Amino acid sequence: MRGEMLEGRYRLEDRLGGGGMGEVWSAWDERMRRWVAAKLVSAVPVLSGMDAEEIESRFLAEIRSAGNLPHRHTVTVHDCGETEIGGRRILYMVMERLDGRTLQEAFRESGRVPWYVLVDWAGQVAAALAAAHERGVVHRDIKPSNVILTADGVIKVLDFGIAKFLGETLYRAGRTVTGATLGTPEYMSPEQARGEPGIDQRSDLYSLGCLMYHGLAGEPPFRADSPLAVLHRQISETPAALAPQVRGLPEELDTLIAALLSKSPEDRPKSAAGVLRELRHIPGIAGKQHFSWSDEGRQAVALMDEARVVAATVRREAVRKTEGLLAEAVAKAAELEHRAAALVDEARAEAAEIRAGLAAVEDRRRMAADHLARLGELLADDRAVSLQEYGSGARPATP
Repeated sequence: MRGEMLEGRYRLEDRLGGGGMGEVWSAWDERMRRWVAAKLVSAVPVLSGMDAEEIESRFLAEIRSAGNLPHRHTVTVHDCGETEIGGRRILYMVMERLDGRTLQEAFRESGRVPWYVLVDWAGQVAAALAAAHERGVVHRDIKPSNVILTADGVIKVLDFGIAKFLGETLYRAGRTVTGATLGTPEYMSPEQARGEPGIDQRSDLYSLGCLMYHGLAGEPPFRADSPLAVLHRQISETPAALAPQVRGLPEELDTLIAALLSKSPEDRPKSAAGVLRELRHIPGIAGKQHFSWSDEGRQAVALMDEARVVAATVRREAVRKTEGLLAEAVAKAAELEHRAAALVDEARAEAAEIRAGLAAVEDRRRMAADHLARLGELLADDRAVSLQEYGSGARPATP
């Protein structure tokens, strides 16, 4: 589809993503000389039995009323229409192209989002929903992949009007409509999962609660092996408590998310505007009046980035110092071992010398004893001779 032209104006360049409701392409606006994003609604082929003019008319009406909300946290829609590509009728919507990433990508990269950052992001989503709900527009498909976080920290909500158009069109065409048909079951309200008519703004609030839970816990409230199993859990089960999973989670935030995830719409907050007010009064967030939501988010993210850099620096310095201390300790241990060996050798030499000296003294003592014994023997012999001579009457000669 690369290189195809929409109505002779928008040239498709790169596929940015896609899902059950269509594909998103980067496109070049030949008339305005700017880059835009074009969403091609791919569900149209299943509606071949319906009147083409009716489908296009309903699509244009829905996008014009719901898809072009004049709000800072919604995506600006430039154009919409119907065209033919490769022999197929395609409905399209042309929007501003944003420099950023979806919250689905942000959640995947970070694992778990710090609660104060999530409060900022959720507040911006709630602000967009409040503006839409005030005009009677229900999104019906709030999920991380439909929320863009721009490079400057601003949240933008996508696809207002698309889910309603597809749901009502499929219903009129006699198709079975379930949560699994229209979107991602992990973020759908129980009433959507049951296929109930008359979905109102409180369904969006449940989906917002699922999104917030995912950001804090690292995964949606419910997972299963199949979409229908997830929908069953949305209807009948209570999600695992957040507080044991999130360190330092304010009780007020925990309570708010639990209320958003209530099975009955009557038990949820009444409006997105009310949710926004509660988020602004979460302890640790309230009172920062000199920050806007996006500024506060940017500051939080900047602090996180700075903390990561500092932590990495500290780790590297700790490793370096540890390695240096270890090398120094090894060198000192080797030196001490060498000195100890030298002292042992010296002590052994001195001991040998002492033993040799003692042996020499002992030898001299034995020699002296032998000499004394010999001298005694000589003296005894001499005396015996003298006595013998005296006894025989011999006298010494007289001069």
